[in-house]
Amino acid sequence: MLLLSVSIVVALLITIAFPIAAGFWLKRKLGVSWRVISYGLLGYFIVQSLLSLLLNGTATLVDNGTIPISEQGFIILQLVLSVLLAAVLGVLIRWMGMKYLTEKLDTLEAAYGIGVGYGGAESILLVGLPLLMTFISMLSNMNIDPQTTTLDPGVVAQLEELWQVPFYFPLAGSLERIAAFVMHITVTVLILQVFKRKNAIWIAAALGVELVVNGLIIGLAQLGLDYGWVILLTILLMAANGYILYRLDALKLIVNSFQKNVDGLIPEGMNKEYPDSSSADMN
Repeated sequence: MLLLSVSIVVALLITIAFPIAAGFWLKRKLGVSWRVISYGLLGYFIVQSLLSLLLNGTATLVDNGTIPISEQGFIILQLVLSVLLAAVLGVLIRWMGMKYLTEKLDTLEAAYGIGVGYGGAESILLVGLPLLMTFISMLSNMNIDPQTTTLDPGVVAQLEELWQVPFYFPLAGSLERIAAFVMHITVTVLILQVFKRKNAIWIAAALGVELVVNGLIIGLAQLGLDYGWVILLTILLMAANGYILYRLDALKLIVNSFQKNVDGLIPEGMNKEYPDSSSADMN
């Protein structure tokens, strides 16, 4: 129980506290306003609303027989549509916001802000808050007696099963959330290239990255891939997204910010470079 509890707390810090901390860091170090970050948050809400309408419409068509499909086929269809539509809508909504909002959003700082807002909203709402509610229920009913409790037996059985979950499950899930968070930043920076390089092909690049990352994570999870492979996959995906950001010269902004922090630790008047040994006093 202790290991699982610690694992869940770490997962909560990653899925809830980390995105919020990223927003504060952008505000303080890069001067990104909370308004810009909120554009990403709003974009996520719009995408989820449209996605819900489209998926519910599809379910209605299946239920009334308009789309003849088996139960297993419907499950696969829902997965495919959720990944495809989330990617298409997510890219288009962010592109439209950066293009049509009156505020200047075609900067790297704004792209980081929108990406953090979008990815942070997904992390907190999709994983963080549901995990927090589940953990509160687990803790509040940790010592219940199945014989005397007024809870439904099914609920008691579910709570007992939750405490039997391997401790590394929440950690693996939070690692996947970090990969998705970095991916949303990468996608937004790719969308930025449409305005910087005047070429719409970058829309396709952004769409491709989101489809590949979400498709692999969701698809392989549905296939019951061992968590060791899931962890390896998420690390590789994070590395790939980091490489894309590096190739787009988007990491320089963050590196320069950290460099300023390091320089600020050096006392004023002290030479920040290594002294030239040739000019040292040898007498």
